[in-house]
Amino acid sequence: MKLANIGIVYGKELRDTVRDRRTLITSVLVPLVLMPVLIIGITAIMLVIFTKAQREEARVMVLRGQNAPELVQMLKQQPTLDVVPGSQDYAQQINEKQLRAAVEFPEGLEERVRNKPDESIPIQIYYYESDLRSEAAVRTIEKVVQDYRDRAVDTRFAQHKLSKSLTKPFEMKRENVASAEKVSGNIFGYILPYLIITLCMTGAIYPAIDLTAGEKERGTIETILASGVHRAELVVGKFLLVLSMSVATSALTILSLALTAIGLVSLLASFGQKLVLAMSVKAAAAVLFLVLPLGILFSAVLLAVALAARSYREGQAYTMPLIFLAILPAMASMLPGVELNPRLALVPILNVSLAAKEILSGNYQWGLLSLIFLSTTVYGAAALYLAYRQFLRESVLFRT
Repeated sequence: MKLANIGIVYGKELRDTVRDRRTLITSVLVPLVLMPVLIIGITAIMLVIFTKAQREEARVMVLRGQNAPELVQMLKQQPTLDVVPGSQDYAQQINEKQLRAAVEFPEGLEERVRNKPDESIPIQIYYYESDLRSEAAVRTIEKVVQDYRDRAVDTRFAQHKLSKSLTKPFEMKRENVASAEKVSGNIFGYILPYLIITLCMTGAIYPAIDLTAGEKERGTIETILASGVHRAELVVGKFLLVLSMSVATSALTILSLALTAIGLVSLLASFGQKLVLAMSVKAAAAVLFLVLPLGILFSAVLLAVALAARSYREGQAYTMPLIFLAILPAMASMLPGVELNPRLALVPILNVSLAAKEILSGNYQWGLLSLIFLSTTVYGAAALYLAYRQFLRESVLFRT
């Protein structure tokens, strides 16, 4: 096997791949452009809707308002509430979203607050669960009631000449001792491994189909086989091209998510929200290095599977189900309580997902990482040998 021949095959396939729009879209456009635009765009839309819902005037109904005239007055003073008198069809109006919420005051509420300090008095609030505007109205009502309750407590303490500190014998304070990288790593660790693994496979799918089933459909595979290039050199050249696209897609995914994080921080800051996100170059490089053997596995498997197809469309039908087989273990990073251990380190795809999550959190378990790298490389080598065996079978190469 000659490296020069492998290089010739690789260069030829690279030129053909660069001319293919489908490959460029899945390998470059999606991870580098569309993903940041979608994530930042959807976040911006959600923030705008949430902010608008918080500031928008909500129509609320007061039931039995005569029992708490002072509270009713406090509700009417809220700029985001439009208080209307009670009616029997409040539930129907809430369901039809003509009304955002209704609050019912029990009989003699204010008198009971003043004269019976040891009594707990229920105040009923009716609302539309999961409706953003309804829940915003409920929060405003609860704040008004809370202010009224605090005022009543202050009055009671003043009457008895007691200090309010009696109700707070101790105070709890929180202090974050984790670095920004570790905090960000926990955030990135939930979604980043899943995206990297998924796009690592999708980045390899179209080149793998085009270099096998696509060659059959175009009728060029016979010409390539008739050249002086050995089958092994042909397989390795095609494999390296598919691997390059797979790894490039993963690298672009990491880069685009880093840019997305910067954009999200700026976006949230414009809405008065604070978010600290940081990813070290070391973590990004370690994740990318760990993805390399996974790219080997994906590229080899996809070549072997796609070669069995007779046309490009049939190749898509054969390879697309593999995405779902990769998605399930890739989602392990999103599951709470699933942690990396020696047994899971031998499970392909799952091991990379869990290891990437640990790396992004700043936890480098070098022993397990080495085991994952070696085991995934072995799986990839076995898959590459399978692809080579496929290229030796005339019944597969000339299946039309």
